[in-house]
This record gives sequence, structure tokens and C-alpha cells, in this order.
Amino acid sequence: MKKKELNELHTKPTAELKQLIKKARLELIRLRMEQKAGKLKNFHLVKQKRHDLARLKTILKELELNI
Repeated sequence: MKKKELNELHTKPTAELKQLIKKARLELIRLRMEQKAGKLKNFHLVKQKRHDLARLKTILKELELNI
């Protein structure tokens, strides 16, 4: 995720962030299944998606706590 995208996420409503988290989780599951099946060629995508999911969760928590 780029810095500009991260700044935009801070302005989104919590419902939209929850939806993005759900999509990221599904994408992560899909990537892991492809990795186990031997079809995934870019293994770094799993790590990248995991980090993106963590960033989304952090932003959501910050908005909930009004930080």
C-alpha cells in the first residue's frame, strides 16, 4: 500500500473499512490456497497482503478509539 492510499483510508467510514478488511481476508485465503496448490509464482504477495490486512485493522482500531 502506498502512502497516499494509507492517508485516504483514514478518511473512510468504518463500514467501508470493515468491507475492505473482509475483501483482504478473502484474498489472503485465495493466495494461500494457490500457494499450497503450487500455482502461486509470486510468494511475496502473501506477505504483502498480510501486511495490508494488518494496516487496515490498525486504521480501523484507531478510528474506533478516536486516536
